[in-house]
Amino acid sequence: MAVVIVADDDADHRELMALSLHRFGHEAVEATDTRTASVLLAAGGIDALLLDVRMPGESGIDFCRHLRSQPDTAALPIMFVTADVNDHRIMAAMEAGADDYLTKPFHRSELATRLENLLLRRSASPERSASAATAAMLAARHAIHRPAPVAARPGLRIA
Repeated sequence: MAVVIVADDDADHRELMALSLHRFGHEAVEATDTRTASVLLAAGGIDALLLDVRMPGESGIDFCRHLRSQPDTAALPIMFVTADVNDHRIMAAMEAGADDYLTKPFHRSELATRLENLLLRRSASPERSASAATAAMLAARHAIHRPAPVAARPGLRIA
């Protein structure tokens, strides 16, 4: 059983994620903002963090960047679970050090599977793997939809 912080300013979202985690055998600890999440992390015993992008005070992305810069939390599995599907925010979250990014609404089984994968990676290596972080960032870049460039054709004028 893993102890997971669910940091989200929306009470309904926290409750839904906590219920999902309980059903898959994990313990959820809820935080309404990054300050509360920080206090919970300092107390110890936390195995992973589920984090929203938009939070009161410090954003989830800034908090993730801060956690990655600290030796005690540099290897903590961090997954963003958010309704924010903005391509720039997804990239910013991955560049800040997030291990994964799941958009709401989500299937409980997908949340559980992604969390299990993060926890397995952590238990396989006590230090954050640079290759795993790079792979996650490349996967996120690939997942972002970009329109295909217009092919140049002879005689075609683009104003």
